[in-house]
Amino acid sequence: MEQAEAKAMEVIRQDAFDAAAFLDELASYPSGENIRSCMQCGVCTASCPLSSKMTETPRKIMEMIKTGMRNEVLASDTMWYCASCYACTVRCPQGISMAEVMYALRTIAMKTARNLSTSFYQSFSDTVRRYGRMHESDLMIRFALRTNPLSLLKMGPLGVRMLMKGKMNLMPPSAIRGAKEIARLYDKVAEMEGGA
Repeated sequence: MEQAEAKAMEVIRQDAFDAAAFLDELASYPSGENIRSCMQCGVCTASCPLSSKMTETPRKIMEMIKTGMRNEVLASDTMWYCASCYACTVRCPQGISMAEVMYALRTIAMKTARNLSTSFYQSFSDTVRRYGRMHESDLMIRFALRTNPLSLLKMGPLGVRMLMKGKMNLMPPSAIRGAKEIARLYDKVAEMEGGA
């Protein structure tokens, strides 16, 4: 019995360490310093126009953050659904900028997690960075190569139908005004984040 209790205490200590480490990681991002003051009132979820679409609500994400569920938080789709409307931020009685927390979670996920959401977001971002706008063919190819290259075979018939109806182009868009400026913005953000 004592051995089981000792094992349980070790798990509790590890969970507490994980929670503190995750909170410290998020606290290093803008507006992350006051996450610890969340009192789980649920105003963020009640204010969010997209909470019904999320697997975990913003309130639940805050609970998961505070308990150190890093992998589960980063695997969640909640941060990707955030529309950055700041309704949660404006209404939070503790002054927590939940929208900024969602940005921080996206940034961490992009650096560490590999799932469909992060792969799609990275593919989308790379396409816009390259062309200054969306190019659907490029997006589909990038996403498939990041996740499952064989899925391109399954997407083939749909791609052909889209091409035939003029809904998709194989050729990238011609140079658009501002494309170079958009690429420079991406480079500046990467520089500010300390990566490429």
